[in-house]
Amino acid sequence: MGGRLLVLIGLLAWGQALAADIQARFELDLIAGQSVTTARIVVRQDDGALRELVLDRPPLQNVAGDGRITLEKDRVRWVPPAAGGTLRYRVPLSHARQGKKAPGNDAWVGEQFAVFRGEDAFPVRAWRRRKGTDLTGELVVRLPGKWALITPYLPDAAGRLPIRNPGSRLPRPIGWIMAGNIGTRRDTVADIEITVTAPRGLRMERVAMLGLLRWTLPQLVPPLTTAQTTPHYINIVAAGKPMWLGALSAPNSIFVHADRPLISENGTSTVLHEMVHVLLADLETPRDQDWIVEGLAEYLSLRALKDSGTISAPRYEAAITDFRRWGEPVMNLRTTVSAGPVTARAVSIFYDLDTELRRASNGKQSLAMLVRGMLRSQRRVDLASLRSAARKVIGQDSRALAPSAAPGLD
Repeated sequence: MGGRLLVLIGLLAWGQALAADIQARFELDLIAGQSVTTARIVVRQDDGALRELVLDRPPLQNVAGDGRITLEKDRVRWVPPAAGGTLRYRVPLSHARQGKKAPGNDAWVGEQFAVFRGEDAFPVRAWRRRKGTDLTGELVVRLPGKWALITPYLPDAAGRLPIRNPGSRLPRPIGWIMAGNIGTRRDTVADIEITVTAPRGLRMERVAMLGLLRWTLPQLVPPLTTAQTTPHYINIVAAGKPMWLGALSAPNSIFVHADRPLISENGTSTVLHEMVHVLLADLETPRDQDWIVEGLAEYLSLRALKDSGTISAPRYEAAITDFRRWGEPVMNLRTTVSAGPVTARAVSIFYDLDTELRRASNGKQSLAMLVRGMLRSQRRVDLASLRSAARKVIGQDSRALAPSAAPGLD
């Protein structure tokens, strides 16, 4: 009875604290060692303001709730009652990374820790709501025993987790969540609060990672972002086995395998690469031009390492030479997943473009500043828009973006 009373009190406080036409509360129950768990979406609203909520049906199980629920082959459609209601389901949170040669999980719930993305637990595909309505969200994760929790959201004064996503993203849980017997170190770098979290007992250089970011982020944040687009908070989570030996970014958050070095032998940094992805979360590119996203992340992170003095100028130039050699055989950059030689070719393209921009502007313009300008004007970043923006700075067509340099796109 006590637990039910606490939940009731929490719901009443929630309703009083959030003044909006639609209030969505995303609840998740974590149990140590159990992959499949219970989740709920609780909606309070004014006069049917939320017309419909659509979720991906796989992997949801045992879907039930108030209002009208329609189960289709690939989706769940929920029309809550006019005053609101609850949608309940069970969802598996552990799963292996699909379609990749390297084995490992990209989500996991074990006896000691859990790491997954908010989208794994709440696979919301779309909202349909009355025009002009306000929507707020809150995340609630119930934990076993002495487990602790880290999410992409900072708690408010009352300890609640209001969902504040970057850009125009709706307030649903997205990004990396970690819970368990975990340890966290935090610092403020370039006006961004950053936490680094990993399971206790795992060899993870939390403070060294914060040190690397303290040297390098000041080289990235001012030229890439504005006061409106700089994230206030970024959480980095790390784990070892059985997680995939790689790194993945999400809005305001990063997962990196604990065995990944802070700086690799070729002079690049996995965590800094993913940090560029976070800073460029609103970068919109054509689906078949992923070389832009990956090339920018790899080049700009490498440039930040050099400009901060973290790596020497000769090591930086040697890395560029290696990328140029690796990407030289590429005859077509058009791909939905840029990796290996394609990304290497993109790095050499952006190195050459950055050199042209700096030379033509006497050092007053750079590739990072060019991209920031395109984001501020909400321009879609593709080869054509890059050429147009570069032409305004250089005064002529960029050689770095010529068809012979960027093949397969004209």
